[in-house]
Amino acid sequence: MSVGDENATTTTGAVVYLLAELRSDGRGSVHEIGSRARVLGSEGGQVTLAIACGGHEEVVSCPRDLVAHEQRSLGARRRLLRSGPGARGTA
Repeated sequence: MSVGDENATTTTGAVVYLLAELRSDGRGSVHEIGSRARVLGSEGGQVTLAIACGGHEEVVSCPRDLVAHEQRSLGARRRLLRSGPGARGTA
């Protein structure tokens, strides 16, 4: 699956990985690149995620292109991040 695969990254219940650090509004926690999250829903270009954080889940919204579907390999995500934002469709 590619990073931009809309169906894979927006299906409710899908497991995705973060491609950028995200900060939650509620507690101010920082969720690191590679953190695993569960899709709660999506609207437009945004996706709402539940991210496990120390025994509870935090809800965070972010642009859809900042998550990758679970089936992408870790190596592919690392290459994508190193190649920069202009090369997202080429990894």
